[in-house]
Amino acid sequence: MKIAMICRYDSSGLGTLSWEFANHLKPDKILLVSNGVFQTFPERYKEFDTKEVPAHSTISKEYRDWLFDGIDIILSIETFYTWGIVPLAKEVGIKTALITMFEMTPEIIPAKPDLFICPSLLDYRVIPEPKTYLPIPLNTEKLVWRKRTKAKVFIHTASHGGVSGRKGTQLLLIAMKYVKSDIKLIIYTWNDIITQDKRVIVKKINFQNYWQIWRKGDVLVYPQDYNGICLPVQEAFVSGLGVISTNIFPFNEYLPHDLLFEPYGFYNTRADSGLLEVKAAKIDPKKIAEKIDEVANMDSIEKYSIMGKEWSKKNSWKVLLPQYNKVLQDLCQ
Repeated sequence: MKIAMICRYDSSGLGTLSWEFANHLKPDKILLVSNGVFQTFPERYKEFDTKEVPAHSTISKEYRDWLFDGIDIILSIETFYTWGIVPLAKEVGIKTALITMFEMTPEIIPAKPDLFICPSLLDYRVIPEPKTYLPIPLNTEKLVWRKRTKAKVFIHTASHGGVSGRKGTQLLLIAMKYVKSDIKLIIYTWNDIITQDKRVIVKKINFQNYWQIWRKGDVLVYPQDYNGICLPVQEAFVSGLGVISTNIFPFNEYLPHDLLFEPYGFYNTRADSGLLEVKAAKIDPKKIAEKIDEVANMDSIEKYSIMGKEWSKKNSWKVLLPQYNKVLQDLCQ
Protein backbone atom coordinates (compact mmCIF):
# COMPACT_ATOMS: atom_id res chain seq x y z
CA MET A 1 0.00 0.00 0.00
CA LYS A 2 1.46 3.33 -1.12
CA ILE A 3 0.17 6.31 0.86
CA ALA A 4 0.29 10.02 0.10
CA MET A 5 -0.69 12.61 2.69
CA ILE A 6 -1.68 16.24 2.55
CA CYS A 7 -0.13 17.78 5.67
CA ARG A 8 -0.17 21.13 7.38
CA TYR A 9 3.38 22.07 8.37
CA ASP A 10 2.72 25.14 10.48
CA SER A 11 2.41 25.79 14.21
CA SER A 12 -1.24 24.88 14.53
CA GLY A 13 -3.28 22.01 15.94
CA LEU A 14 -3.57 20.67 12.39
CA GLY A 15 0.19 21.02 12.05
CA THR A 16 0.68 18.86 15.14
CA LEU A 17 -1.83 16.25 13.95
CA SER A 18 -0.30 16.10 10.48
CA TRP A 19 3.21 15.72 11.85
CA GLU A 20 2.27 12.89 14.18
CA PHE A 21 0.30 11.02 11.51
CA ALA A 22 3.16 11.35 9.03
CA ASN A 23 5.72 10.11 11.57
CA HIS A 24 3.65 7.02 12.33
CA LEU A 25 2.01 6.16 8.99
CA LYS A 26 5.27 6.81 7.07
CA PRO A 27 3.62 8.02 3.82
CA ASP A 28 5.49 7.71 0.54
CA LYS A 29 4.74 11.33 -0.43
CA ILE A 30 3.59 14.42 1.42
CA LEU A 31 2.09 17.57 -0.02
CA LEU A 32 2.81 20.34 2.49
CA VAL A 33 0.33 23.18 2.95
CA SER A 34 0.04 26.14 5.35
CA ASN A 35 -2.35 28.99 5.92
CA GLY A 36 0.31 31.60 5.17
CA VAL A 37 0.03 33.13 8.64
CA PHE A 38 1.50 30.74 11.19
CA GLN A 39 5.17 29.89 11.44
CA THR A 40 6.08 26.89 9.26
CA PHE A 41 8.40 23.98 10.09
CA PRO A 42 9.40 22.24 6.83
CA GLU A 43 12.29 20.63 8.71
CA ARG A 44 9.76 18.36 10.42
CA TYR A 45 9.38 16.52 7.11
CA LYS A 46 12.98 16.45 5.90
CA GLU A 47 13.02 12.63 5.81
CA PHE A 48 10.01 12.49 3.42
CA ASP A 49 9.44 13.04 -0.28
CA THR A 50 7.64 16.41 -0.17
CA LYS A 51 6.49 19.40 -2.17
CA GLU A 52 5.29 22.66 -0.64
CA VAL A 53 2.14 24.35 -1.90
CA PRO A 54 1.97 28.16 -1.58
CA ALA A 55 -0.53 29.36 0.99
CA HIS A 56 -4.14 29.82 -0.14
CA SER A 57 -3.47 28.28 -3.55
CA THR A 58 -5.09 25.33 -5.30
CA ILE A 59 -2.99 22.29 -6.14
CA SER A 60 -1.51 22.67 -9.62
CA LYS A 61 -1.62 19.89 -12.22
CA GLU A 62 2.15 19.46 -11.89
CA TYR A 63 1.92 18.86 -8.17
CA ARG A 64 -1.19 16.73 -8.54
CA ASP A 65 0.49 14.47 -11.09
CA TRP A 66 3.46 14.08 -8.74
CA LEU A 67 1.15 13.28 -5.84
CA PHE A 68 -0.84 10.69 -7.82
CA ASP A 69 2.09 8.84 -9.36
CA GLY A 70 2.37 5.30 -7.94
CA ILE A 71 -0.02 6.02 -5.05
CA ASP A 72 -2.88 3.82 -3.81
CA ILE A 73 -4.50 6.16 -1.28
CA ILE A 74 -4.47 9.85 -0.37
CA LEU A 75 -5.12 10.80 3.26
CA SER A 76 -5.82 14.31 4.51
CA ILE A 77 -7.07 15.93 7.72
CA GLU A 78 -10.05 18.30 7.91
CA THR A 79 -10.04 19.18 4.19
CA PHE A 80 -8.29 18.31 0.93
CA TYR A 81 -7.59 22.04 0.42
CA THR A 82 -9.10 21.64 -3.03
CA TRP A 83 -12.07 19.26 -3.18
CA GLY A 84 -11.44 18.76 -6.89
CA ILE A 85 -8.64 16.36 -6.00
CA VAL A 86 -11.18 13.73 -4.85
CA PRO A 87 -12.95 13.06 -8.19
CA LEU A 88 -9.66 13.30 -10.07
CA ALA A 89 -8.15 10.65 -7.79
CA LYS A 90 -11.15 8.40 -8.35
CA GLU A 91 -10.75 8.69 -12.12
CA VAL A 92 -7.30 7.10 -11.89
CA GLY A 93 -8.24 4.49 -9.27
CA ILE A 94 -6.73 6.19 -6.21
CA LYS A 95 -8.70 5.95 -2.96
CA THR A 96 -9.21 9.01 -0.77
CA ALA A 97 -9.72 9.17 3.01
CA LEU A 98 -10.43 12.21 5.16
CA ILE A 99 -9.92 12.52 8.91
CA THR A 100 -12.77 14.86 9.82
CA MET A 101 -12.68 17.73 12.30
CA PHE A 102 -15.93 18.52 14.10
CA GLU A 103 -15.41 22.28 14.01
CA MET A 104 -15.02 22.25 10.22
CA THR A 105 -17.55 19.59 9.28
CA PRO A 106 -19.57 20.97 6.36
CA GLU A 107 -23.26 20.33 6.01
CA ILE A 108 -22.81 19.57 2.32
CA ILE A 109 -19.63 17.69 1.38
CA PRO A 110 -18.32 19.20 -1.89
CA ALA A 111 -16.84 15.87 -3.04
CA LYS A 112 -17.31 12.70 -1.02
CA PRO A 113 -14.07 10.74 -0.38
CA ASP A 114 -14.04 6.95 -0.27
CA LEU A 115 -13.90 7.00 3.54
CA PHE A 116 -14.48 9.45 6.36
CA ILE A 117 -12.41 8.69 9.47
CA CYS A 118 -14.19 10.36 12.39
CA PRO A 119 -12.03 10.96 15.50
CA SER A 120 -14.99 12.28 17.47
CA LEU A 121 -18.45 10.83 17.94
CA LEU A 122 -19.71 14.36 17.28
CA ASP A 123 -18.43 13.96 13.72
CA TYR A 124 -19.61 10.40 13.44
CA ARG A 125 -23.21 11.32 14.22
CA VAL A 126 -23.52 13.70 11.25
CA ILE A 127 -21.00 12.50 8.67
CA PRO A 128 -22.53 10.41 5.84
CA GLU A 129 -21.42 6.89 4.97
CA PRO A 130 -18.91 5.46 4.30
CA LYS A 131 -17.40 6.29 7.67
CA THR A 132 -15.62 4.77 10.63
CA TYR A 133 -14.87 5.99 14.14
CA LEU A 134 -11.23 6.07 15.27
CA PRO A 135 -9.91 8.29 18.08
CA ILE A 136 -6.86 10.50 17.62
CA PRO A 137 -3.76 8.69 18.93
CA LEU A 138 -1.51 10.44 21.45
CA ASN A 139 2.27 10.28 21.32
CA THR A 140 2.89 8.95 24.81
CA GLU A 141 6.63 8.77 24.14
CA LYS A 142 6.77 12.56 23.84
CA LEU A 143 3.90 13.27 26.21
CA VAL A 144 5.63 11.76 29.23
CA TRP A 145 3.32 11.15 32.18
CA ARG A 146 4.35 12.62 35.51
CA LYS A 147 2.38 12.28 38.73
CA ARG A 148 0.94 15.52 40.13
CA THR A 149 -0.10 15.71 43.78
CA LYS A 150 -0.67 19.41 44.48
CA ALA A 151 -2.42 22.06 42.38
CA LYS A 152 -0.15 25.09 42.55
CA VAL A 153 0.67 25.96 38.95
CA PHE A 154 -2.27 26.22 36.54
CA ILE A 155 -1.78 26.29 32.76
CA HIS A 156 -3.83 27.58 29.85
CA THR A 157 -2.86 27.45 26.19
CA ALA A 158 -4.41 30.15 24.02
CA SER A 159 -2.18 29.29 21.02
CA HIS A 160 -3.35 31.36 18.01
CA GLY A 161 -7.09 31.82 18.23
CA GLY A 162 -7.79 31.36 21.88
CA VAL A 163 -7.65 34.99 22.96
CA SER A 164 -11.00 35.87 21.39
CA GLY A 165 -12.20 32.39 20.55
CA ARG A 166 -13.78 29.33 22.00
CA LYS A 167 -10.81 28.28 24.14
CA GLY A 168 -12.11 30.61 26.84
CA THR A 169 -8.99 32.71 27.36
CA GLN A 170 -10.85 35.96 27.96
CA LEU A 171 -13.32 34.22 30.26
CA LEU A 172 -10.40 32.81 32.23
CA LEU A 173 -8.81 36.25 32.62
CA ILE A 174 -12.12 37.55 33.96
CA ALA A 175 -12.40 34.52 36.25
CA MET A 176 -9.01 35.28 37.80
CA LYS A 177 -10.54 38.40 39.36
CA TYR A 178 -12.67 36.08 41.50
CA VAL A 179 -9.99 33.48 42.33
CA LYS A 180 -9.11 33.72 46.02
CA SER A 181 -6.31 31.16 46.15
CA ASP A 182 -2.61 31.97 45.95
CA ILE A 183 -1.89 30.26 42.64
CA LYS A 184 0.17 30.85 39.52
CA LEU A 185 -1.46 30.80 36.07
CA ILE A 186 0.75 30.42 32.98
CA ILE A 187 -0.83 31.27 29.62
CA TYR A 188 0.98 29.99 26.53
CA THR A 189 0.14 31.96 23.41
CA TRP A 190 1.22 33.47 20.12
CA ASN A 191 -0.82 36.59 20.82
CA ASP A 192 -0.32 39.66 22.95
CA ILE A 193 -2.27 39.27 26.19
CA ILE A 194 -2.35 42.12 28.68
CA THR A 195 -3.25 41.50 32.31
CA GLN A 196 -2.61 43.34 35.55
CA ASP A 197 -2.95 40.20 37.67
CA LYS A 198 0.45 39.43 39.21
CA ARG A 199 -0.49 35.75 39.41
CA VAL A 200 -0.77 35.48 35.61
CA ILE A 201 2.35 34.86 33.52
CA VAL A 202 2.03 35.16 29.73
CA LYS A 203 4.58 33.22 27.66
CA LYS A 204 4.73 33.62 23.89
CA ILE A 205 5.94 30.43 22.22
CA ASN A 206 5.81 28.87 18.74
CA PHE A 207 4.48 25.44 19.81
CA GLN A 208 6.98 23.55 17.64
CA ASN A 209 7.79 21.06 20.38
CA TYR A 210 4.25 21.03 21.69
CA TRP A 211 4.85 18.38 24.36
CA GLN A 212 7.23 20.61 26.32
CA ILE A 213 4.48 22.85 27.68
CA TRP A 214 3.09 19.88 29.64
CA ARG A 215 6.38 19.09 31.40
CA LYS A 216 5.65 21.70 34.07
CA GLY A 217 2.48 22.74 35.81
CA ASP A 218 -0.17 20.81 37.68
CA VAL A 219 -3.58 21.65 36.20
CA LEU A 220 -4.83 22.71 32.77
CA VAL A 221 -7.70 25.22 32.78
CA TYR A 222 -9.62 25.07 29.51
CA PRO A 223 -13.11 26.63 29.72
CA GLN A 224 -14.21 25.78 26.19
CA ASP A 225 -17.69 26.31 24.83
CA TYR A 226 -17.49 23.57 22.18
CA ASN A 227 -14.92 21.27 20.62
CA GLY A 228 -14.56 17.92 18.93
CA ILE A 229 -11.25 16.44 20.09
CA CYS A 230 -9.23 19.33 21.58
CA LEU A 231 -5.60 18.25 21.48
CA PRO A 232 -4.47 20.44 24.43
CA VAL A 233 -6.95 18.75 26.76
CA GLN A 234 -5.89 15.26 25.67
CA GLU A 235 -2.17 16.09 25.73
CA ALA A 236 -2.38 17.58 29.23
CA PHE A 237 -4.45 14.67 30.52
CA VAL A 238 -2.05 11.96 29.32
CA SER A 239 0.87 14.00 30.70
CA GLY A 240 -0.58 13.74 34.19
CA LEU A 241 -2.17 17.15 34.65
CA GLY A 242 -5.58 17.58 36.18
CA VAL A 243 -7.97 19.23 33.70
CA ILE A 244 -10.54 21.86 34.64
CA SER A 245 -13.03 22.25 31.81
CA THR A 246 -16.68 22.66 30.88
CA ASN A 247 -19.05 19.77 31.48
CA ILE A 248 -19.79 19.12 27.81
CA PHE A 249 -19.49 16.17 25.47
CA PRO A 250 -17.08 14.57 24.58
CA PHE A 251 -14.87 15.69 27.47
CA ASN A 252 -17.26 14.54 30.16
CA GLU A 253 -16.87 11.05 28.70
CA TYR A 254 -13.32 10.68 30.05
CA LEU A 255 -12.25 13.67 32.15
CA PRO A 256 -12.77 13.50 35.94
CA HIS A 257 -16.23 14.91 36.62
CA ASP A 258 -15.02 16.46 39.87
CA LEU A 259 -12.95 18.93 37.83
CA LEU A 260 -15.72 19.99 35.42
CA PHE A 261 -17.96 23.00 35.94
CA GLU A 262 -21.50 23.37 34.64
CA PRO A 263 -22.47 25.77 31.85
CA TYR A 264 -25.55 27.88 32.55
CA GLY A 265 -27.08 27.24 29.14
CA PHE A 266 -26.37 26.74 25.47
CA TYR A 267 -26.68 28.75 22.26
CA ASN A 268 -26.56 27.88 18.58
CA THR A 269 -23.44 28.78 16.67
CA ARG A 270 -21.78 27.73 13.45
CA ALA A 271 -18.42 26.12 14.12
CA ASP A 272 -15.66 28.18 12.52
CA SER A 273 -16.16 28.23 8.74
CA GLY A 274 -18.06 24.95 8.71
CA LEU A 275 -21.78 24.80 8.06
CA LEU A 276 -22.70 22.52 10.92
CA GLU A 277 -24.83 24.13 13.61
CA VAL A 278 -23.31 23.57 17.03
CA LYS A 279 -24.66 23.82 20.56
CA ALA A 280 -22.11 25.99 22.36
CA ALA A 281 -21.97 26.31 26.14
CA LYS A 282 -22.63 29.55 27.98
CA ILE A 283 -19.97 29.95 30.66
CA ASP A 284 -19.99 32.01 33.84
CA PRO A 285 -16.43 33.16 34.77
CA LYS A 286 -17.36 32.86 38.45
CA LYS A 287 -17.91 29.11 37.95
CA ILE A 288 -14.39 28.83 36.55
CA ALA A 289 -13.02 30.69 39.56
CA GLU A 290 -14.93 28.50 41.99
CA LYS A 291 -13.51 25.36 40.39
CA ILE A 292 -9.96 26.74 40.42
CA ASP A 293 -10.27 27.55 44.13
CA GLU A 294 -11.78 24.13 44.83
CA VAL A 295 -8.93 22.30 43.05
CA ALA A 296 -6.24 24.57 44.50
CA ASN A 297 -7.39 23.68 48.02
CA MET A 298 -7.59 19.92 47.53
CA ASP A 299 -5.28 17.89 49.74
CA SER A 300 -4.15 15.96 46.67
CA ILE A 301 -4.90 15.74 42.93
CA GLU A 302 -2.98 12.48 42.56
CA LYS A 303 -6.05 10.38 41.65
CA TYR A 304 -6.86 12.70 38.72
CA SER A 305 -3.28 12.51 37.54
CA ILE A 306 -3.39 8.70 37.58
CA MET A 307 -6.65 8.71 35.60
CA GLY A 308 -4.80 10.37 32.73
CA LYS A 309 -2.16 7.66 32.78
CA GLU A 310 -4.79 4.93 32.59
CA TRP A 311 -6.66 6.69 29.78
CA SER A 312 -3.46 7.00 27.75
CA LYS A 313 -3.13 3.20 27.64
CA LYS A 314 -6.14 3.02 25.30
CA ASN A 315 -5.30 6.09 23.23
CA SER A 316 -1.62 5.76 22.39
CA TRP A 317 -0.14 5.33 18.93
CA LYS A 318 0.98 1.84 19.97
CA VAL A 319 -2.65 0.82 20.43
CA LEU A 320 -4.34 2.79 17.65
CA LEU A 321 -1.77 2.68 14.82
CA PRO A 322 -2.62 -0.95 13.87
CA GLN A 323 -6.28 0.07 13.65
CA TYR A 324 -5.49 2.98 11.33
CA ASN A 325 -3.29 0.75 9.17
CA LYS A 326 -6.03 -1.86 8.89
CA VAL A 327 -8.67 0.70 7.92
CA LEU A 328 -6.46 2.12 5.18
CA GLN A 329 -5.42 -1.32 3.93
CA ASP A 330 -9.03 -2.50 3.80
CA LEU A 331 -9.93 0.59 1.81
CA CYS A 332 -7.30 -0.27 -0.80
CA GLN A 333 -8.58 -3.84 -1.29
